[in-house]
Amino acid sequence: MKVNRYKIETILREKIEHGPLDDQELAHILKVHSSTVSRWRKKFNIPPADKFEKKFRKKYGRDSIEIFKKMIEEESSLQGIANHFGFTREYARQVFNKLYQNSDKIVRPRKRGRYKKQVKAKSH
Repeated sequence: MKVNRYKIETILREKIEHGPLDDQELAHILKVHSSTVSRWRKKFNIPPADKFEKKFRKKYGRDSIEIFKKMIEEESSLQGIANHFGFTREYARQVFNKLYQNSDKIVRPRKRGRYKKQVKAKSH
């Protein structure tokens, strides 16, 4: 059976980046072995899916990510967020870093652990 490279690459990128589905889930959909999906991913330089949000939602509720982000926008402290979800302040910090790792619009000032919206000035 001849495999259309472009079609496979497109499906993998779409499902991994927007899914996020892991190799086993993709293998089930494509009716191949998970090692085949892994090999294709490596061949097309596609990183594995980041399943953090999926696992967080499963453990803390379907709307948990949105609630966490809303609390950040409302300038809740890390301790307040941790108390709301029932985990530690350190884990709240880790979740914040994971959710906002590529964002330059929200930064956390050192004083009192509050978050503020701020646009960083771009240097030339």
